[in-house]
Amino acid sequence: MTAPVETTAAMTPPAEQQDPAEAAVSPAGAGARGGSTGGAVAQAAGRRELSQNAVIALFGGLVVTLLGVLIGLMMWQFDSLGARIDDNGARIDRLGIELRQELRAELRAEIGGVRADMRDLEARLRAEMQAGFREVNVVLLDHTDRLARLEAAAGLSREGS
Repeated sequence: MTAPVETTAAMTPPAEQQDPAEAAVSPAGAGARGGSTGGAVAQAAGRRELSQNAVIALFGGLVVTLLGVLIGLMMWQFDSLGARIDDNGARIDRLGIELRQELRAELRAEIGGVRADMRDLEARLRAEMQAGFREVNVVLLDHTDRLARLEAAAGLSREGS
């Protein structure tokens, strides 16, 4: 009878054979390490561990470098932002001064216009009042004249005239 062939066993490389001369030379070392196969596995594990430590160190260094770059970029952005804020603050101050000057000029012009309007209004009121007083005087003189004629027609004399 033949034994069935396992596909996984056929796909793996054959295990290393122990050299009889090496086993005879260092039997204590072979027992401690588990033979030359165990030594090779330990060396491979050591290399894997070494490469994992190197990867971790490299990755850590990369992370630290990236964090440093990010912090540097943030500081540069903050400095740039501070400079822009300072520039805008000076611009706002300058615009405030210009606005105040324009408002003062406009207010002075408006006040001058109001004063001119008030002078015109005053002149018109004076003219209307004078015209009104003339009318009142004409009416009073007319009434006084009528009264004098009525008194004369009635034969009443004025005392003191």
